[in-house]
Amino acid sequence: MARSLKEGATCPICLELFFKPAFLSCMHTFCFDCIGRWMLERDDLKLICPMCRGVNKKLPLLELKVSELTLLVKQHSPLLELSLHVSEEFLRFQEDVTLSTVTANSLLVLSEDLKNVWCGKICHNRMEDPQRFAHLPCVLGTPSFSSGRHYWEVEVGEGKEWALGVCKESVDRKRKSGFSSEHGFWIISMKAGAIYASSIPQTKIPASSGLSRVGIFLDVEMEEIKFFDVRNDALIYIHSPFTCLEPLCPFFRPELPGESDHGAPLSICP
Repeated sequence: MARSLKEGATCPICLELFFKPAFLSCMHTFCFDCIGRWMLERDDLKLICPMCRGVNKKLPLLELKVSELTLLVKQHSPLLELSLHVSEEFLRFQEDVTLSTVTANSLLVLSEDLKNVWCGKICHNRMEDPQRFAHLPCVLGTPSFSSGRHYWEVEVGEGKEWALGVCKESVDRKRKSGFSSEHGFWIISMKAGAIYASSIPQTKIPASSGLSRVGIFLDVEMEEIKFFDVRNDALIYIHSPFTCLEPLCPFFRPELPGESDHGAPLSICP
């Protein structure tokens, strides 16, 4: 979002924020002085758009809405720059998270590299294990975290129902319903086009239509976990503060299968 705003207020000729923006009849916008110099540099003095190369017969007109946008970008430039660099900052703490086979519910299918998980319709008859989720289609990730800062990203694609976050290493694997912070889950879940946080009381957050990759940043010392819409440079939700005196594990719950195929996968990004 921050990147889109800044690009929308930048002149394609000088690559600076617009100064007296003007638009041509082809609807491309430039600084008034930039397009004037561009026209003077041509021998035929034709007003040819630098972007689409179309010939414009009308003189440039001042664009008031773009002027307002440019002013807003200038006023909020420090916050926008922080947003643009936030992902790069978190990448310093990126973890090589993989899926834990011993915790995966028997309906789940894990890829060979343990980076992708989806829910099938057939039980895989895995041996009973107290670490395995017995009833709900969930799986934990490794490693677990007891201190420090940690970041990972998950591709959710077009999945309409999923859950991501962290949980206590000792959570009840025989649960038949519900995930809440009261039971040691600090997650967000997608359902019916909205995001729900596992806080008490439950919090509902509108989901952006372009949400496809979720960034998860865990700061154990600050007792905080942040969820980001990576591609739109937007913060989704913050769980803070939370208290946990034991290791925390990445948590994944992919979409349940439909009538014709398996559910949409969750993929841990490299």
